[in-house]
Amino acid sequence: MPEIFTPDLENPHELIGGSIDRNNSEEIVGITRWDAQGYGCVPSRVYYKPNGEPVATYTFATDGADAFPERGTGYSTRAGGTWTPNAARIESVRTGFPSASILGNGTEVAVSHGTFVTPFVLRFMRRAAGATSWTETNLPMPAGQGCLWPHLVTSGNNIHIIAITTPTGNGGTAYEGINGHILYWRSTDGGLTWDKQFEKIPGLDNTKYTAHGADEYAIDVNGNTIAVAAFPAWNDLQVFKSFDNGDTWETILVNDFPDAIENYAGADGDSYTIDDIGGADPNAPDSLAVFSSDGSGNLLIDASGEVHVFFGEMYYADTDPAAGSSFYPGINGLLHWKESFGSDNFQLIGAALDYDGDGFLGVSGLNEIAPYYMSLASMPSSGAAADGAIYVGYAALHELYRGSNTDQQFFRHVYLVKSTDNGESWGDPLDLIAAPYISDTVLIPFVENVYPMLPRHIGSNVGLVYQQDYEPGIRLLGPTAAGNHPHVDNNLLWVEVDPSEIPGTSSVFTPTANPTLDLTLTPNPASSQTLLTATLSGMGDVMVEVFDMMGKRVYQNNMPSVEGRQQLALPVQQWVNGAYWVRLTEGDHFGITKLVVAK
Repeated sequence: MPEIFTPDLENPHELIGGSIDRNNSEEIVGITRWDAQGYGCVPSRVYYKPNGEPVATYTFATDGADAFPERGTGYSTRAGGTWTPNAARIESVRTGFPSASILGNGTEVAVSHGTFVTPFVLRFMRRAAGATSWTETNLPMPAGQGCLWPHLVTSGNNIHIIAITTPTGNGGTAYEGINGHILYWRSTDGGLTWDKQFEKIPGLDNTKYTAHGADEYAIDVNGNTIAVAAFPAWNDLQVFKSFDNGDTWETILVNDFPDAIENYAGADGDSYTIDDIGGADPNAPDSLAVFSSDGSGNLLIDASGEVHVFFGEMYYADTDPAAGSSFYPGINGLLHWKESFGSDNFQLIGAALDYDGDGFLGVSGLNEIAPYYMSLASMPSSGAAADGAIYVGYAALHELYRGSNTDQQFFRHVYLVKSTDNGESWGDPLDLIAAPYISDTVLIPFVENVYPMLPRHIGSNVGLVYQQDYEPGIRLLGPTAAGNHPHVDNNLLWVEVDPSEIPGTSSVFTPTANPTLDLTLTPNPASSQTLLTATLSGMGDVMVEVFDMMGKRVYQNNMPSVEGRQQLALPVQQWVNGAYWVRLTEGDHFGITKLVVAK
């Protein structure tokens, strides 16, 4: 299982490659008041025209009423080096949550979900190269069913779309046993006809799943190879891969969720036992907590056809049968998986960073975390360059900067990470909310930056779009009916980064579990002191760390690197009552066990 604590990075603001002379940095692509660009996996929205001009699409809305009657697809091009946004949506009717791309012949295509009729429809837009207007049609829909949150990708003249049937919470009904069924559409003639219409992907059906949430799925294509990933909280994380342009599919397991609680509902009265989950996870924040994704993920098919998956890690639990299930907002980590790793094997490639160097994030309460309902590091978006390098953008909490709202929630920044060896190793995260990537550095402590969106195919520079406003969180999600903050203008910003500025070698600590360390604590629970005992190999430096349940490090000490059974006394008398994790690291291996302090 992955390591869950914050990696310490040296000089996180350091620029690789020396000083940079730019006349400009971030550029405004467009403005919206609909500030949820996705509820999980943000789909394809940024691409390049054949002449090299970037295009950005996004959910557009300008009024401040919750109804947002003019909501639709915002569209902006950078013709002649200057972004020119549309003054209105590209559709003639109210839609939302677009996905867009370009065909091999330069035809631009987009899809969004339309709420102007019920059942809801998927609105497909198409504009030939050189044309000035879009044609609009509705995709074929299952009888009596609406669909929402479409994701679109293209390859040559092929278009592939996935979306879910309208969940019951949005006024829909279950479809063939699934509340929110992921379905698939294909066009091989650029969107003129659809030879696959609302098809079920084998395995991604009621033989495995009972529900899917908004945007909890992703799709990518490379030639005739297609991959779809599903990111449910209470089920396996799986990839469905086709080598023949969507005619047949195979299933690949990424994270094996405990079989006994797959599709767990978490309703009042439900419960499960430690045996149901196969024993306690030593990395988990509670004995009944179960590892999964946070529902925000992304996938990419590399030049060799291998699938890469990126997601925010999360733990879920139902520790009280009288209440519903829970998640842990303080979990911090962006994970990477690829097919050659096999199931249940992940790399930590990004996180919320330890800027002040004190060994932990300065988050003292859950109210300080804006309610995105994701990991502290999440919202991944990825792209590949012609030289094979893979780039991932993500958003993460920044421990030094807080908003002015009641709870003084922490702002988030946008980061880039790079791999030059096909995902075997990754460089340190590069913070883009820093000089020279923003023009007014005075604003750095006062802006919220989320939803990075990279083009699938990276150009000579790494360009991306992200969303920015001046309060943590988003208006549309929050603990009250008013959401997290009032409606405000959100800028969609474009920034370009020279690839040489993004670190290409990894220093992120990604240890592998070593059960032979055989950690014990005596006594446990402890009131004044406990004796840690471990079996060491004598092959590397040894460090002992103690973390509270929020990931704050409360103790650190070194042990002699001596082979055999070794001991260290831990003074617990100054720690508050409660549960802690004790981690011993020897070289690139670690062991972890739980300690209870009761005085």
